[in-house]
Amino acid sequence: MSGQYPENVLVHFPGTLYNLAEKAEVEDQVRFFVLTLDHIINLMDDPEHMNSVQWNLTKVKYFLEVLQRQSSELKECVAQYQKPLQKESYEIGIKRHFRTLKKILKKEKYSAQAWEQIRRAVRSHLQRMEIIANNIKKRF
Repeated sequence: MSGQYPENVLVHFPGTLYNLAEKAEVEDQVRFFVLTLDHIINLMDDPEHMNSVQWNLTKVKYFLEVLQRQSSELKECVAQYQKPLQKESYEIGIKRHFRTLKKILKKEKYSAQAWEQIRRAVRSHLQRMEIIANNIKKRF
């Protein structure tokens, strides 16, 4: 799903939210994963605006199916936890971050370069979630 666009175009990454998530209880980390995966799916499940990208759309569809399966399985875990009484601060921050990513796509008229920025941001999210998940595995 990569392109030949400059790597110097950066999108703000919510590292502080991931730092909070790393220190949170496992239940909150799983909720954080579900929330983030759902936002990634929502952002990238937009085939009508992907006309400008040179990605293999079959692979994009498969990628989204994998994320949906992971989200669904994690939601089963979350259902076993007690519900939080109030929204966690990371929920608001992640929602705001993905709203910004959507604005980038819209502002850039869903250009290939804008999609490449989104791809890089999604890759960063998945890498950070993998680090947190690996740390969870080490504890158990």
